[in-house]
Amino acid sequence: MEDFQTAYSRRLIRVCRGIAGVLLVGCFTVMTGLVDVQVYKNEVDYAERTMEKDKFKPHRCNDRLADMLEVIEAEDGNIMRDVRPAFRNWWACMRSAEGAEPAMPYLMLTAKDKQYIDPASRATKADAVQQLST
Repeated sequence: MEDFQTAYSRRLIRVCRGIAGVLLVGCFTVMTGLVDVQVYKNEVDYAERTMEKDKFKPHRCNDRLADMLEVIEAEDGNIMRDVRPAFRNWWACMRSAEGAEPAMPYLMLTAKDKQYIDPASRATKADAVQQLST
């Protein structure tokens, strides 16, 4: 029983020394000016100043990824034919430098978009291509 108590007290002393060391290092960095500490009067001032800094900035290729996911989730259409150009468009965007994204069109399969391809006309076009190739 005594061995357990001594081991426990040693562990407790070690933890307390670690906490005290972290607090001392923090106080030292603040007092020497290594870390800039801003003090706000209330929560409103804090929220106003940090809101612009912490605002979410979407990735430059998010729309191309959404385009690819829309192609995958589409019930009408041929996934084997549609995913490849959408993936190629997203991958080209990811490899490009910022500001030099590719100008390839999106393949969003919703009726609201300009790039929407009607499934009925797609089926007739696919049949026509198959008839010509045979």
